[in-house]
Amino acid sequence: MKHLILRRFIVASLSGCLILVCCNSAWALNLRFSPSVFLQEVYSDNIRLAPKGEEQSAWVTAITPGFFVNGQSGRYNLNLNYRLQGIYNAGGDSGIDLNHQLQYTSNYILSPGRFFVQSRSSISQQNISNTRIVSDNFTGDQSNTATISTFGIAPTWTPRFGSYANGMARASYDRVSSSQGPLSDTDSFSQNVMLNSGRYFSKVGWRLNFNNRINQNSSGEDIRFQDSNALLRYNLNRKFSLIAQGGYANNDFQSTTGFSRNGFYYNFGGQWRPSQRFSVSAGYGNNSYVTVFISPFQRLQWTTTYRNNDVGTNTGNVWQTNLRYFTARSVVNLTYNEDTTTVQQVLLENQFDFDGTLLEPDDPNFGQDTNFNFGLVPTLIDDVFVRRRGELSYSYRTGKSILSTNVFTERRTFQESQVKDEVYGINGTWMWRFMPRTNTFLSSGYQVTDTDFSTDNRFDMAFRVQRSILRQLNGNIEYRYINQSSNSNINSFDENRITLNLMAFF
Repeated sequence: MKHLILRRFIVASLSGCLILVCCNSAWALNLRFSPSVFLQEVYSDNIRLAPKGEEQSAWVTAITPGFFVNGQSGRYNLNLNYRLQGIYNAGGDSGIDLNHQLQYTSNYILSPGRFFVQSRSSISQQNISNTRIVSDNFTGDQSNTATISTFGIAPTWTPRFGSYANGMARASYDRVSSSQGPLSDTDSFSQNVMLNSGRYFSKVGWRLNFNNRINQNSSGEDIRFQDSNALLRYNLNRKFSLIAQGGYANNDFQSTTGFSRNGFYYNFGGQWRPSQRFSVSAGYGNNSYVTVFISPFQRLQWTTTYRNNDVGTNTGNVWQTNLRYFTARSVVNLTYNEDTTTVQQVLLENQFDFDGTLLEPDDPNFGQDTNFNFGLVPTLIDDVFVRRRGELSYSYRTGKSILSTNVFTERRTFQESQVKDEVYGINGTWMWRFMPRTNTFLSSGYQVTDTDFSTDNRFDMAFRVQRSILRQLNGNIEYRYINQSSNSNINSFDENRITLNLMAFF
């Protein structure tokens, strides 16, 4: 199945590019095609990630051919990164494993400022369950991982009705497929419609929203999230405005926790905005809220919202905050959010190196095994869950070094099964370019995964030296140590690993 999906996708993507190039010279696509091959030799003193006393050492060899495509034109751009990872002796089983890995995004503008189409696709390997974590395709029991394929397309229309209104209408289709495990293959259909008042309404502003998403699961029941709402604003003067909001939530999924409640919701309140750097908004009703925005100086922006909801997917007390502070050399980000989602939706969000971008060949992390994101992906089951996630990150850049650290916590409550899990931890990295063509990378992290089945404490540390041998040939050597302790003996292990990498680009 995954081979068929990959073949159809690549043929369709490249065919679309050729059509665009050939139809009109004004639409000519400037393509950059970069084939590559990665050679990896891995030695592990605990290839099966077995408990103490059962360790087994082994060598693993991987050959990974691939290519990177970047295309740009006046109305179209695409990024595609594909690799075929061939591994001998993964997990010490003396077999040959083939893993498809794909990242793809594109944006096609049919009418500037009016209509565009976005698409995306990915293939990666993920843990089936957070109770038995592996971090790549080389070690551990590979039956604990599944190949996840995603595809999405979203045509979007952004009409403007003179000075009276601006709109947005988006119809999205997404698919998530799993090669094994309890996770269903899911087709998701979404419709998002928004209409805002234009400049003509200087005294009275308004907004209409409609959001609908249906997940059709191959096994289990379908899931629907639907919300319709409207806002009316009356501007008393430049500093004060009155606000009325109302809507209707109509969600349909199995829940035994009481976090979700359908029905009408409303609130009445206002906003005080004495300057561009400070504002307070509040509304009282069955869905009450308070939002504070503060920016004491240009480099700092902080928005915090508190809600008390009687209706919707997240009822009760709900918090959200977003802080960003930056200087010429450093950036600080603080975020906290609570939402209700599905495993399939999280997989769609986390497929692109987890920040929405693709790595290019000149990126120092290009070619590294970055598919696994065991800190954030929940247990792969068909269930809606409430997610509470907070993250604090800091990065500092000098002429030759980049320092970064990240602290995170995420709690998940599954609505039907009532399973609860929590992941929290800290990690840091240091990249130092101590010679013109040589980089060193030092990283370390500590993570706790607490589920209904076990509590796992994981520590990892890695040191890598990377050298640009020739213009199109890079090499590196890496040492990595992983220690995981658990109240379940089968999840406790130590591993020392040495990896040699050669990366050739053509």
